Amino acid sequence: MKIVEQVKQKAGLQMLRKQPEPSRVKQAFHFDNATSIGVLYLDDDERFFNKVRAFCKELKDKHNIKSIKALGFVNTREKMLPIWQSQKLEFGYYTLDDLNWHLRPINRVTAFRNEDFDILIDLTGGNNIPSLYIFKESKAKMKVGLQSSKAEPFADFMLIMKSSPSLEELVIQLKKYLGNSALK
Repeated sequence: MKIVEQVKQKAGLQMLRKQPEPSRVKQAFHFDNATSIGVLYLDDDERFFNKVRAFCKELKDKHNIKSIKALGFVNTREKMLPIWQSQKLEFGYYTLDDLNWHLRPINRVTAFRNEDFDILIDLTGGNNIPSLYIFKESKAKMKVGLQSSKAEPFADFMLIMKSSPSLEELVIQLKKYLGNSALK
C-alpha cells in the first residue's frame, strides 16, 4: 500500500507540473480592500476546523469581507466522514473519493476553483497535492502561499516561515502583512 501511495504522489506532482495555469488578472490586495477571499485548508480534526472557521469569521467581521469561502481536504473516504464536518454555506470539503488516480480533485471543487477571488489563501502548508491542484488552477487575482513549499511557483505573495508552521503562526503572519492597509 505504501508503494502505491508513493507512485500516486509522484504521478500527481508530475501531472501538476504539466497542468496549465488559467489566464487571470494578477492584482495585489489586503484585507481591507478585498471583497472575496478563498481559503484552502487540511481538515484534520474538529478543533482545527473551528480555528479556521474563527479566522474566516474574524476576517468577515473585522475587514467587512463580503464573501469568504473555505474548502477543506478531508483525508478519508466519504463514508468515514466525521459527523461534525457537515456542509456549511461558506465551508466545503472534498475527500479521497473526490480525487482521480493522480490525486487531482474532480468532484465538489469546480465552483471553488472557478471562483474569481480577490485573495486565495493556502493554509495547507503548500505540500498537499490535491490542494496544490486547486491552488494552481484557481482564477484568484492574488494567491498567498508559503515560500519553500510546492505552492511557491503558483503564489503571488509568499510568507517566509519555518517548514511546517502552525495555523496560529500562519494567521499571525497573514494579519501582519495582509491586515495592514498601510502596506502596499
